Amino acid sequence: MAVFLMLAGACLPSFVAHAQPPDLPPYRFGVLPLQSPNKLASMFLPLAKVLGDRLHRPVQFVTAPSFSVFMQRVAQREYDIVYLNPMLFAEAQKSGYHVVAKIAGEPFTGILVVRRDSSITELAAHRLPPGLRLGFPDPGAFAATVMTRRYLETLGIMVDKDFKVKYFGSQDSVLMALYSGLVDIAGTWKPSLRSMPKDVQQALRIVAETPPQPQMPIAVRGDMPAHDAKTVAEVLVDLSSTPDGRRILRGMELPQGFVLADDSEYAKVGK
Repeated sequence: MAVFLMLAGACLPSFVAHAQPPDLPPYRFGVLPLQSPNKLASMFLPLAKVLGDRLHRPVQFVTAPSFSVFMQRVAQREYDIVYLNPMLFAEAQKSGYHVVAKIAGEPFTGILVVRRDSSITELAAHRLPPGLRLGFPDPGAFAATVMTRRYLETLGIMVDKDFKVKYFGSQDSVLMALYSGLVDIAGTWKPSLRSMPKDVQQALRIVAETPPQPQMPIAVRGDMPAHDAKTVAEVLVDLSSTPDGRRILRGMELPQGFVLADDSEYAKVGK
């Protein structure tokens, strides 16, 4: 079984066992760069190995240096399996991708986070001091950026007018910027906050949460054989039923696991 890690176009050491026929090309499992490359590697390499074992062919875990590069690769159909946010799935669907599963349980929401010692206790236009610095991971981060922006606007807060907005490239980076005092408020989502070191988590608190949208999907390219697409879905759903699978889910900060899903659930995302 070959499981490879490719980050931003560069290869890192791979983990190789020689059980697979050499004529089967690997499936490329593209993961949206929500967090740092090293953290994504630790989260998704175990899942890639399980998928490869069940599919009887190599699976490569790959990511990209930015959301925009990731979506360029999706448009070019470079990935066979993708893990991405609900809004970006609408673009992936145009390139022939179809949902097979989604994160179970916890609703998909954005959260706005402040330092625990911050004087900010609520987000109201008339209560926010001027000149606050608001951090986001990436303009394309659906929960952390798009949903939190929309939520603030429903409160009468005009983000680009009322805040000094900064982008930091990943969920980890924006949370560390908040922890370090580089911004006063950060947009993110709960799995990323849970994945931070305990001292960082304990220094931060959630001040607001958006209304929910459908959860993060995993989709496959339309030309994947139906049997393999079904196997991908079965592997994801079955993770929560075994000790090894639950260990993988804990490492992904997704203890609730996955459930079956389809494209219809995402038809109204963002509308």
